[in-house]
Amino acid sequence: MEEAEPADEELNTTLIKKTLFTVFLQLLYDFQTICQINLFLTIQLFHLNGSLMTSPSNVTVAITLAVVLLSLFIFFWIRFILSDELPDNFATVMARTERMLPLLRIDLEPLDEAPWADSNRINMIANTLRELGYEPDGIFEVKAHIPFIIQGFKNQQRSSFAGLYELKQSDYPILDLVADSSEGTCITISNERDKGLDTPPFLKLTRLEHLDLSDPEHIREMHARLCEELKGETTVDLKDTHFDEHYKSFWANYTDWRMERGGLTTEEVIRMAQKNGEPEPSEEEIELAQNPWKQRIDLFLLNQLWQEYCNNTNMTDEEWLELFDRMVIVHEHSEANLLIETLADSIYNSSDLNHVEDDEEEHPYFKVLRQLNELFDSEESVMDAFHRALELLPPDQKYMLQSTKETPCKSEIYLIPKPHNV
Repeated sequence: MEEAEPADEELNTTLIKKTLFTVFLQLLYDFQTICQINLFLTIQLFHLNGSLMTSPSNVTVAITLAVVLLSLFIFFWIRFILSDELPDNFATVMARTERMLPLLRIDLEPLDEAPWADSNRINMIANTLRELGYEPDGIFEVKAHIPFIIQGFKNQQRSSFAGLYELKQSDYPILDLVADSSEGTCITISNERDKGLDTPPFLKLTRLEHLDLSDPEHIREMHARLCEELKGETTVDLKDTHFDEHYKSFWANYTDWRMERGGLTTEEVIRMAQKNGEPEPSEEEIELAQNPWKQRIDLFLLNQLWQEYCNNTNMTDEEWLELFDRMVIVHEHSEANLLIETLADSIYNSSDLNHVEDDEEEHPYFKVLRQLNELFDSEESVMDAFHRALELLPPDQKYMLQSTKETPCKSEIYLIPKPHNV
């Protein structure tokens, strides 16, 4: 047998390393999501119980909160350590995914002055905007996944806004000129470079990537293009609206649209790689790029659905403490992994399955996990798969439907029976 070439051995080692990191980081993201959900539920219990540390139950909740916070710290510490160990292309994919992962809702914190990286250029742009009729309308720090500074401007005559901002991962300032048509379209002129993402149907976006904002004439060209796009359009009167209100509203509309799509599409991830001059990502890398979005959407909707259920349910603190670990919320954007684990626990907790025969080749629990994964993979919808999986539950583990909702998305809330050992 011929010996493997050194280059082949190096390639194989890199591929194995890359695959192992893909699997391990996916487990880390799943672990982070579980911790975030437990943290949210624990905080809800704090609110329900009122004052802290006044009963044994509150001591338990406090301990749970401490464990969850420690777990989240460990997650981010491990991810930081791994960042230098990843293969170059894979690390780039991860970094790009992090950059493209905004919060689904944002806060804008007003600032007296902004710590611009290039204050001279920013001041020149701001002065040119004033000459064009855009008056300053606040400077803010946007509390996004990666915080950034944005200065808002408002043009009363054109009923439009301008947003000037710097991103840490960009080497140039970005300017958006925005006006809303009465038909619900957001007309935008921007010099931001195309990252490969799709544009929502309510956004009419014109990119002028070639313009250099160091030249005042290029800023005037952007304004002239906006005026051209507004010809024949009836714009929404924005005289009573401030920049930060408009920005947060648009952000919410955009992320709602992206939630309906389930986050990043496969085509978007591939285009993002192409825009960055990288090879086409593997299926594992595409999934790794999509999963943070899916998990963030799942957690966001879970938060909304849980809040609404809490507000519409009259239960004592003791009843909440008893039930919150047994509540299962499933919605049309649920992450399958957490549901599969919950269902597997319920099936395995049946008195008929929670023991292992000596001659069994596969542990019953892992057999159940495998069957559930195959079931969820075979269905187009996670809710359809969940309904089929409910049929597999033993009689003593049947879930009890508590609530169904159509908004903010189609969802159902179930109560799991008490474990046998309780």
